[in-house]
Amino acid sequence: METTTLKTAIAMPAREAGFAAMVARAAMQRTELTGNKGTLESVIALHFARMSATENLWKRESFTMLLLHLYGQRCFGLLRVPDFIEVLATMSCFGNKMVRDIAEWEACYAPPEEQLASLIRHCFAQYPVPEFMEHVFATGNKIHMLWYVQLGRGESVFALSVFPVKFTNKMSHYFRLTPAGYTVNQAIRGGKALGYGAAIERAEMLAWSTLADGFEHEAFWAGVIQFLCKADETVTMDKLQAVLAYVDNLRVNQPYMSMQGRTWAALLRQAEEWHTQQALRRCEEDRLYWPASGVEPLYIEKGDSVFAAVELTDSNVLYEEGEAMHHCVAEYDYDCYQGSSAIFSLREYQAGAEGFTRLATVEVCLANREVVQAKGKYNEFITDEVQALLKAWAESESLALTHEYDDGFYEPGVQPAPVPAQPEREQSWMWIKLVFWIVFCIMKMCGRQHRDSEYRIERMPDGSVTVEQVLR
Repeated sequence: METTTLKTAIAMPAREAGFAAMVARAAMQRTELTGNKGTLESVIALHFARMSATENLWKRESFTMLLLHLYGQRCFGLLRVPDFIEVLATMSCFGNKMVRDIAEWEACYAPPEEQLASLIRHCFAQYPVPEFMEHVFATGNKIHMLWYVQLGRGESVFALSVFPVKFTNKMSHYFRLTPAGYTVNQAIRGGKALGYGAAIERAEMLAWSTLADGFEHEAFWAGVIQFLCKADETVTMDKLQAVLAYVDNLRVNQPYMSMQGRTWAALLRQAEEWHTQQALRRCEEDRLYWPASGVEPLYIEKGDSVFAAVELTDSNVLYEEGEAMHHCVAEYDYDCYQGSSAIFSLREYQAGAEGFTRLATVEVCLANREVVQAKGKYNEFITDEVQALLKAWAESESLALTHEYDDGFYEPGVQPAPVPAQPEREQSWMWIKLVFWIVFCIMKMCGRQHRDSEYRIERMPDGSVTVEQVLR
């Protein structure tokens, strides 16, 4: 075959002959996979290496003809993309099933993706094939590619090889009408739902749900789809996915369950309860616990209030603290688990009132016995009152206060020190920099119109600044 290709290349223009020679070299390389080395020849050689050199030689011949014809049609954009080359190699696997000669295809003035789709239709579609199926040659699913070939030869959906579900005439009709952008699995689910009488919106929802992930236990899921198609209540995608996960769990644990006698409202309520239980179980499995640090918590009574620093000793309560205070203290669970840090929640309890008020979240570095962080809600600085409580706690427990704190809030009545006035020279230099910036902006706006001019800036004896435009 390689000899024939080279002989054919002699009659070609020099540029096409060079490409043909490169394809011939790629086809004659050793059969072991050497991988993509970043060149077009290495990409082509990689796909040739995957084809037998002794059996089904029509694959290699089809691949060669596709490459040479596309080059002759000047489809260089298509040939530059390794993914498109892979599609050509995949098409070659069905080279003995093409309904038209490759050489009869003429390139259209269109993006490479549309050129490739046109080539696929030319080679395999003697009869109309749904547009959504044109992508199958890029998926690696040989069964779906075979379905395209069969439909292109005029066979019905019922005759498709190893089709995973049972279709009615109505379902087959809707399957063929599936618009572009759907996968084959989604088209099957959508067509089945429409065949059961679902509204278009409900059918689209079922097509894009986890039902399109596969077709195992199809007899069971067919009953579920019928149930969902007839549900009168409003069904949203998130609720549908939650119910499908719950129903799959029922299928596994109750093999003889059915959808008869069930309602959407009851099923949704059961699904939400099940998901809540699953979330709690997963949370419990991942939950970290650690012993108390040994730092004695703060406890101060003031009037009708009690101020207490409660140590948090598991990951769940850290998460709750972070949710309530809107910061990321939950990420400190492993530090606490390792014993390097201790987290306290500073709270106020008022007599006769239920619950408590969170005032601050405090991190203590246990190695140095330092309060390294103390944050209010949204990571804001703590108040004067909280700082006073921390000082009292630090004195009683020999803790060092090294956390960030705005002292301006701690001592009421003390005015901040005035900012010293800048020296006159420094102020003048700031004005000069401002003028430079203004001039730069002017020059940018003027562009080419003033490219032959320049600006001279002078500082006058009285301290003012002048800008003068000087033409060259």
